[in-house]
Amino acid sequence: MTETSSASVILNVNDSVANRYFVTRVLRAAGWTVLEAETGGAGIAMAREHLPSLIVLDVKLPDMSGHEVCRVLRADPATAHVRVIQTSATFVTSEGKARGLEAGADQYLTQPFESVELVAMVRGLLRLNEKEAEAREKAEALTEAHRRKDEFLAMLAHELRNPLSAIMTANTLLEGLELPPTGLRLSATIGRQTRHLARLVDDLLDVARITSRKIQLRRAPLDLGTLVERFAAGDAAGVTKNHQLSVAISDEPIWVDGDATRLEQVMSNLVSNAAKYTARGGAIAIELASEGTGEQRRAVITVRDDGVGISKENLGAVFELFFQADATLARSQSGLGIGLTMVKQLVEMHDGTVSVSSRGVGEGAEFRVELPAVASRSRPVTSPPIVASDRRLAVLVIDDNVDSCELVGLSFEKQGHAVTLASDGKEGLKLALEGSFDLAIVDIGLPTLDGYEIARAVRAERKDDGPLLIALTGYGRLEDKQRAREAGFDVHLVKPVSVHDIHRLIGRLLSERAPGQKRSA
Repeated sequence: MTETSSASVILNVNDSVANRYFVTRVLRAAGWTVLEAETGGAGIAMAREHLPSLIVLDVKLPDMSGHEVCRVLRADPATAHVRVIQTSATFVTSEGKARGLEAGADQYLTQPFESVELVAMVRGLLRLNEKEAEAREKAEALTEAHRRKDEFLAMLAHELRNPLSAIMTANTLLEGLELPPTGLRLSATIGRQTRHLARLVDDLLDVARITSRKIQLRRAPLDLGTLVERFAAGDAAGVTKNHQLSVAISDEPIWVDGDATRLEQVMSNLVSNAAKYTARGGAIAIELASEGTGEQRRAVITVRDDGVGISKENLGAVFELFFQADATLARSQSGLGIGLTMVKQLVEMHDGTVSVSSRGVGEGAEFRVELPAVASRSRPVTSPPIVASDRRLAVLVIDDNVDSCELVGLSFEKQGHAVTLASDGKEGLKLALEGSFDLAIVDIGLPTLDGYEIARAVRAERKDDGPLLIALTGYGRLEDKQRAREAGFDVHLVKPVSVHDIHRLIGRLLSERAPGQKRSA
């Protein structure tokens, strides 16, 4: 297929010598290159060969109608975009014009027509071609920019999740030691804040998840009073160290079905917002109470400040993505403008509501969160001890983050398993093929060979009797998970993951796979 100056080539299809000559002469006089065809079949062949910008097509042709020609052109992806002006001296009624347009023509001219009318119509359609070409170029540029953004965010996620994974693993191992009370409190804080930071990283890497509600909740019955009390003593106290913080919590237990980390995030965003808009020494109050009875009982969290307030015209916009107040005080500490949007989305995902009120500029603001209360439950038990398997395992850990690699290995060694470590893709693959391992935990982003290449090579060499392959990685997009499955991984885990969860998962998978059992397809 060849394209002959498609920006200015016009194909004239007409079996009448006189009419074809007239149209060609007018178009060439206007500066366009014109090709000619006498039949519908010849016109279709020339359109496919030269890809003209526009076709002037007579309806009445010797071999097939112009309507049929138009339908064939529209059905072919190569010619579907070509503009068509149908002409006719026979089908001049409104019904005839409508039939031509329904067949796929862009414009319809009845003969006889003036040369200026034809030229003006051609120019108008060619301008549309130019606009569409510009729009396609912009769309392609946006698509490419979006692809590059996704690649950048995937790499950023990997680089951020690696240190978080090492911190979480180290903290889990600390929890297994005999620590003094202060050490236990510090360890609990590290663990809680690491999980909180990991979830924030996930959200900030893809703002689209905020608005499309693709955030996954991990809901469980929780005592909201305990949660608020812990938050007030920890995060809230740190955020409001330059303010007067007061906390009022109902004496009666208030239980909700919620994600503890996400509800802490709701409170953190509300208190951070209050601190940002309240001058040093100002008052910030956190209150927890319940309203209603029975199935109508609601847990109510209120965050109130005496800061700059909110104007009436801005009250309806505070929960919008990227909204920022214009107050001088706020601008000095402005953030991304997603905190209150996150609050609204997370509260609604908990089947709750959030509202804001203010008497105006300089009068402070009050945010009120309402959540459905549930019947009181016994306090949740602590995490069970790490148990991977009741038999001694041969474990291979491949990760170029030295801290993460060593700490994951240590968690298995403490359970009596034999552990081999590798920090390089080629080294890891050599060990995997030469040794006999029950389990291989492999990072994806590795030097020399990536995790996908390792998995494919192990599956190709060891076939059905290879180790259980776990991808433990900072790459967490859907396409990353799909690639992991296609490469041969049994499980894809996104860092950071609690080693408790890793060991419990592996224990379950190995219990389902008896010694000597071949790997299922």
